[in-house]
Amino acid sequence: TYKTKYDSLYSQNTSKSVKLGQVAENLVPFLESFPYDPKNVRGLFQPIDLIVFNEDAIVFIEVKSGDADLTPKQRNIRD
Repeated sequence: TYKTKYDSLYSQNTSKSVKLGQVAENLVPFLESFPYDPKNVRGLFQPIDLIVFNEDAIVFIEVKSGDADLTPKQRNIRD
C-alpha cells in the first residue's frame, strides 16, 4: 500500500541521515575551521557527540546537520 511504501522510504531516509551524521561527527575535529586541537577531542556520541579537554576548560560539542534539533536530554545538558 501507499502508506507501507512511504513508511519504508521514510525509514531509509532517516537511516541515511543518521549514518551521515555519524560520519560528520568523526570528521569535524579534523576540519581546518575546528577551533580545538583534535588530539584533545574524545568521542562520546550519546548523548553528546564530542568532548574537548583543554588546559582551562572542558567543552561539550554536539554536531548537527541539516535541520536536526537537540533532543530533550541534550537541551538539559546545554542548559
